[in-house]
Amino acid sequence: MGAGAREPRPPVRMCVRCEVTTETPVVVGVVHQNSGPGFVVYACRTCAAHYPPEPDVLSVPSPTR
Repeated sequence: MGAGAREPRPPVRMCVRCEVTTETPVVVGVVHQNSGPGFVVYACRTCAAHYPPEPDVLSVPSPTR
């Protein structure tokens, strides 16, 4: 980095479960919306253990008729 360049800020997010701000956020969900952008749901490392893993959308079987 050149003179005067700054280190990038660490990601800071609020945990969806305990509502504490964390510098080590873990993605625990993604909310998709029909209109407008969706959003990512974060948790702290301690609370992230209480969420099931996100399914891989490419491996979800299609519904049978």
